[in-house]
Amino acid sequence: MLRIVLGSDLAQERATDPALAQLLTQGRGSLAFLIGDTDCRFRLLAGAIHWDRVLLAFDGEQPVGFAAFKHRRRGPFGLQWRPFVREFGVLSGAVRFVGFCLSEVREWRYPFLLYGLRVAKVARNRGVGAALVQACCAHAAGQGFHNVELEVPLGNARAERLYLHNGFALRRERWVPFPPVRNMSRTLP
Repeated sequence: MLRIVLGSDLAQERATDPALAQLLTQGRGSLAFLIGDTDCRFRLLAGAIHWDRVLLAFDGEQPVGFAAFKHRRRGPFGLQWRPFVREFGVLSGAVRFVGFCLSEVREWRYPFLLYGLRVAKVARNRGVGAALVQACCAHAAGQGFHNVELEVPLGNARAERLYLHNGFALRRERWVPFPPVRNMSRTLP
């Protein structure tokens, strides 16, 4: 049975489970040139997760996906420079941290942004992605937002189909600064 939970509603010991942090930090792969592979992203971001900005999907007790969102200039990750310096050294760490900050700050223009969605391979094609999208939209509506925005990388037809099927409309392509994405929006009832 699929269950979707706001991360901050989990018991404290469950919210600090490294497996959940590992799942969440797998996202942002389009920024791998700045924040590294999945292991590196875990080291950089796992200690700075804002669990009140994450919906988690569970099949029984097994986490199978997440939807992360951003609103009021706060997303699922706190911006901390120290992990970047530890990981990459002072100069490279500072440059990568500034690049990551710029990618995060440019998203502040969205009142409510579906920041990232990921479903474990073993749970794909079972409605988990659609359930997470719907739960994220319901959460946004419950917070008083009238639209949910997202950016999907160009060439990710599977994700684009998921969002179109769940009420999102295509808006425009954006090529600069990085990565090239298509904006999509859904008006909430």
